[in-house]
Amino acid sequence: MKRLTWTTLLLALFLIPATAQAQTEISLGPKVGFDVADISEPYIGADVRIELEDFPVRINPTFNFYFAPENVTFWSIGANGLFDFELDDSDITPYAGAGLQLFRTSVSATTQFGSFSASATDLGLTGIGGAEFDLDGFRPFVQAELGLIFGTGSPTLLGLGGGVLFDL
Repeated sequence: MKRLTWTTLLLALFLIPATAQAQTEISLGPKVGFDVADISEPYIGADVRIELEDFPVRINPTFNFYFAPENVTFWSIGANGLFDFELDDSDITPYAGAGLQLFRTSVSATTQFGSFSASATDLGLTGIGGAEFDLDGFRPFVQAELGLIFGTGSPTLLGLGGGVLFDL
């Protein structure tokens, strides 16, 4: 009986990942954009889209690095849930979603009184909307991202950008 139990357990451990992998579609790629709100700087980043079978929302981890002024570093990392609006017989897929972001700001300067630095990490909400264009194996996309940062004196972000997703 022990042998049957161990055999069944090992068989399940090998089959479950194969089943889960077959039901998951992953794409990733670079993106670029420009913030037209309080930051007013260009950014580069990375987008991952994870689609699970029978789950209506795609998981969208993101990273953005902003080209802030000298001595300032600003970046964000987060995860969104994207809902696709399927269009019949179309290679264009509009989407909308929301998520949580972690924003990191660092500032350093040297003055006649010495050097100083400061940093802050804030949590925020993101609203996102855009469209993907299916071109057999890769998908360009355009989108707008609204970032609401929770913190004293925190800016509002509105990024307009796009990128290319490659299917894995």
